[in-house]
Amino acid sequence: MRETWRLVRRVMESGDVTLEVLDARDPQATRVGEVEKLAEKLGKQLLVVLNKADLAERENLEMWRNYFRQMGREVVYISAKYRLGTTRLFAAIRTLTPRIPTKVVVVGYPNVGKSTIINYLRGRHVASTSPKPGWTRGEQLVKAKTWLEVIDTPGVVKTPSGDLELDVIRGLVDPDTITDPVPYAYALLKRVVRYNPKALREAYGVDCSVENALEEIGKARGRLTKGGKVNVEEAARSVLRDWALGKLKYSTKP
Repeated sequence: MRETWRLVRRVMESGDVTLEVLDARDPQATRVGEVEKLAEKLGKQLLVVLNKADLAERENLEMWRNYFRQMGREVVYISAKYRLGTTRLFAAIRTLTPRIPTKVVVVGYPNVGKSTIINYLRGRHVASTSPKPGWTRGEQLVKAKTWLEVIDTPGVVKTPSGDLELDVIRGLVDPDTITDPVPYAYALLKRVVRYNPKALREAYGVDCSVENALEEIGKARGRLTKGGKVNVEEAARSVLRDWALGKLKYSTKP
């Protein structure tokens, strides 16, 4: 963790504008306060990017934009995956550009869509994308435009909170390697249903309580043992993967 922050600080020092990428479904949970404070301390321009906007309610996105603007932050909401609102991203960067050419640093928790944004800025595929936490390795400097260079931060921000819900939302839980995914899946589903009561039906076609959700999802997905019982652990892993892949939708308000 210490090495990650050392590297993040170094690339932020070398950049001119910092893009703090948040999950538009849950901006507050995916904010990185340390990055915001560091940008201010270093005198760097900061642009808040609410990515995956296709998974959130437009009304809520507008509320979040007003919320950050009232804090004095520049903010845009986009869906880099579907190229929605991305022209506003270029415009916002250009507005904050202190010099030409300018270097942009992209930071955020795993799975918020950093690499997808870099791919868009570049105009073609240059950074690998994966829903696996911590996929990005090394430091990449990408020539995006004649006036713009993009630095992809090396290991993304990895600061465990100790809160099961938040650690899942922030992409800090790898469903393929976690020893016991069940508590994390339940914590995630509770949060999802809290903000979108229809989420289980929309994603899995099941109507049940959160307490019975993994059993029902396991049946719906065919996650069964040889004896015909539901493999709850595999059902839990699939739920965690679905979050990273954007199959679970909900939208928070400030």
